[in-house]
Amino acid sequence: MKREETFTFVKGLPVHQVIDLVHATERWDSYITFETKKASANGKSALGLMSMLTTLKLGEKVTVKANGEDATEVINGLKTFFERSELTQEPLDYWEEAGVETVEAAMTGCLTAWSDDVQQIAKSYLKTTRS
Repeated sequence: MKREETFTFVKGLPVHQVIDLVHATERWDSYITFETKKASANGKSALGLMSMLTTLKLGEKVTVKANGEDATEVINGLKTFFERSELTQEPLDYWEEAGVETVEAAMTGCLTAWSDDVQQIAKSYLKTTRS
């Protein structure tokens, strides 16, 4: 049996959650893949999922495909996992997303005019809002 589900993320997964995710996928027999527009990863590969899921951006979609006898259980289990970790909350509407992008663009554009201390604070902020 084949099952497929697309999830919209509000941010990337922290490393410890990717490891928890891999442990969860290893208990199922189905072949599991995670796909974005740019990449595909084996659902039981820590390195593959680490490189994909830790760098997700706001609103990015990930399609999970499960192929096997327990495919329905896989998809339902992953829905529960993502809901519990609050990574697939409702995406921002157009105006909220445009506001975030505008602020990030303005901050990035102003970096050269700021002192070194202010630049470090802004870079730190941008890293935390993108992760």
